[in-house]
Amino acid sequence: MDTAEEDICRVCRSEGTQDRPLYHPCVCTGSIKFIHQECLLQWLKHSRKEYCELCQHRFAFTPSECLTVPRLWV
Repeated sequence: MDTAEEDICRVCRSEGTQDRPLYHPCVCTGSIKFIHQECLLQWLKHSRKEYCELCQHRFAFTPSECLTVPRLWV
């Protein structure tokens, strides 16, 4: 099985697509490494945190930029 087929969002558990790619905005590895941009933004809004709850890595992007430019930086 191809690795890309196994990659899923740790929030919604869906695969990445061309319209909804997966990102890895923190230093987590394995099955929790990837997340969709909109899933991350929703989680950040709900949690009111600026860092990964698992690895404690601070997310380095501006949500307003993330809505228009689909990229996240580590």
